Amino acid sequence: MAEDTARITAIETSIVSRTADDFDVDEEELADALEVLAGGLKGHHSRLEQYPYVSGDERRAYAAAPDEWEELLESHEFDGELADAVRAAHDHQAEALFVANEADSDELEDASGVVIGVDTAEQFE
Repeated sequence: MAEDTARITAIETSIVSRTADDFDVDEEELADALEVLAGGLKGHHSRLEQYPYVSGDERRAYAAAPDEWEELLESHEFDGELADAVRAAHDHQAEALFVANEADSDELEDASGVVIGVDTAEQFE
């Protein structure tokens, strides 16, 4: 994996590692899943703009409706613990970005974190 992020995703390697441990999934398998999902997020970006977000460290974190995750995961074959770990990694990274930007992390309380690279987000603005 790259030094700071899991391959081409917007999720920090430390979050990937910790989440893999928490969900007892292989770290490389989680990184692979996050990378696959990162590609799929490009097609969902315009839908995410309706939700509160913060940008920082070349990432954008959205506090999206939980049902967005169902749709995001539908087109991928993640299941069980791996699907839960993918979602948790995004939640953890989103929380870190909201806190780092001194934004209201309570936005994430009833939401699901979705994090994408700013370069991806800006393609669709």
